[in-house]
Amino acid sequence: MKYKKGFVNLLLVLIIEMLCGCSYCQHEKTIVLAETAGVPRYLAYVKIKTASHREAVIFLRDQDSGETIRAEKLLRERTIGDTVTYILPITMDAYQKRTFSILNSQPEYCSIHPTDSLKVLGEGFELQIENEHFVADLSSTDDKLKRGLYPGQLSSLFLKKKRVLLKRDGNNMHWAPNFQKENSKDYKTIGHLNLDNAKITQNNPYQLELVKRGKVEGYGEIDLEGKYSFYAGLPYFIYSSSMEFSKDAKLFLLRNNEITMDKLFTHLIYPDALGKFHELPLYGPAKQLDSLSKTPLDDTINWVGFINKSEGFGIVSLILDYDNSSKNGSDSPLINPHVKITPSRYDGRYWDRRLIHNRATLVPKGSRYRETNAYLILDKVDNMADQIAYHFRCINNPIKVMYKSH
Repeated sequence: MKYKKGFVNLLLVLIIEMLCGCSYCQHEKTIVLAETAGVPRYLAYVKIKTASHREAVIFLRDQDSGETIRAEKLLRERTIGDTVTYILPITMDAYQKRTFSILNSQPEYCSIHPTDSLKVLGEGFELQIENEHFVADLSSTDDKLKRGLYPGQLSSLFLKKKRVLLKRDGNNMHWAPNFQKENSKDYKTIGHLNLDNAKITQNNPYQLELVKRGKVEGYGEIDLEGKYSFYAGLPYFIYSSSMEFSKDAKLFLLRNNEITMDKLFTHLIYPDALGKFHELPLYGPAKQLDSLSKTPLDDTINWVGFINKSEGFGIVSLILDYDNSSKNGSDSPLINPHVKITPSRYDGRYWDRRLIHNRATLVPKGSRYRETNAYLILDKVDNMADQIAYHFRCINNPIKVMYKSH
């Protein structure tokens, strides 16, 4: 949601002060936010630190426009010294600097919200998380529970503007990482990880963060961690995962970044080695996807996605971090690594990153595989390359935060 700035906002703030009797009191610190990448930010989130506040909510005032923004205290955030971390939404023009004062007191009804709140329904990890773009369902079903699949993994994603439900019949649409041992039919995913060490680490109107840690039965050599981060107003969520081997293990396959769905899409989209935008039909007699068997997509590709050209929607994985270095700094084993597009039952399609591809491989103790992906929703398929590039630049170039003491 955008708000007018300048004189109108300043006049509004002054009128509200007169009406509600609130004062801005003394400003204990000045915070300067700078957009340094030359990309306008229609909505971004910033974390700030302060040593003099402990409230659940504080307010910041723009010294030029008078706009007041509500900041929410983060839970269990690592601190330096005696500081506390807060999160707040912000809009900024390219190369803009905005200077804010932290207010010692401010009635909540004097604040201005630049975005709608995140809505969370359910209990435990049987959750539905909603913002203005989508509803993410992390719940399970009786059938999934019988197969050892716990809640806390993305089961489906409802695209609100297109009224489309992305799902995979009978399974979660997202359950990576996944793995299988040599001479075993015991294929497992992080979706099989119980909730003994699962917790919600952030829960406020702007952000929900869920973390699962532990070992899957039958794979005690692998320490797993997966973390979802959802934000109010943003058309994507972020998922980071890690697999660390506490003992040697012999695996036949090891995968990550897997999204699997029913027959909902028409085309695959991806960049070539030079960054040029490409698309291939997912269905039809041409079988153009067969070309990827001979020259598969590189495992270090920046992004990959599925779109429905006729209905005008899609989902894209933006690869923010991909690191396979072991604890001692050497490379963890990779066997024929690539990104694979695969037909599945009932005419479904899925993509994943193959780390160890169909070959018995000894993975030594200390091996580690980590990655972070943003899953971006497209509600139009015009200028897709520009949409993807915009969000990539925004995520990879966060707003710079500087502090000035009086």
